[in-house]
Amino acid sequence: MSGNGSLFAMERGVPQGIFGGLLGMFFTGLMQFRGMVPDGPFVLLLGGIGFGLLSWAINYAVIQGSGSVAGTVHMPSGDTTAYVPTFSHIEALEIRGDLEGAATAWADACATHVGNALVHVKAADFHLRLRQDAATALALYRTVRDMPTAGREHVRYAQAKIVDLYLGPLEDEGRALVELRRLIDGFPGTREAEMAREALAKLKESRRER
Repeated sequence: MSGNGSLFAMERGVPQGIFGGLLGMFFTGLMQFRGMVPDGPFVLLLGGIGFGLLSWAINYAVIQGSGSVAGTVHMPSGDTTAYVPTFSHIEALEIRGDLEGAATAWADACATHVGNALVHVKAADFHLRLRQDAATALALYRTVRDMPTAGREHVRYAQAKIVDLYLGPLEDEGRALVELRRLIDGFPGTREAEMAREALAKLKESRRER
């Protein structure tokens, strides 16, 4: 039951939401330290909840919409009916804690499904969420962003994740500025673009004050 429960939660973006909440509290605390937002635990908690909900919503939308945006693959027997690749065997490795085995399996899946954005998104999420390997996750998200066959939702998701990585574990404000502008210009009118616009303004103001 515990394994099924973990898989159920993973499929619905719960771990991603928790990670987003922790990341949100980190950045809110950082902004409090710099005087950009009011002090206090309520503001810190509100920042965590906001980022957590946004992260959960994006991940849930990507996972639930995978059936319509995933690339199609033909059966080896020559059957022309397309199917969506499934990764239950890899997810089982993740649940068991075999991260090295899962990493190898995700690498094989990406090599097999070169033009499938969903495969690369899930592999990137794995490296970021479970292995905390920001560099590998970044490379995979950039692959999705630049993939000609990727759907717009996957590209937007990957671009938002790239921004999060540069603002977070990679700590590269220069690249973050570039990627925030790319998100704003590429997806005008979206919630991600509006949040990116606010983050860009705050980041520029912070850099001017130093």
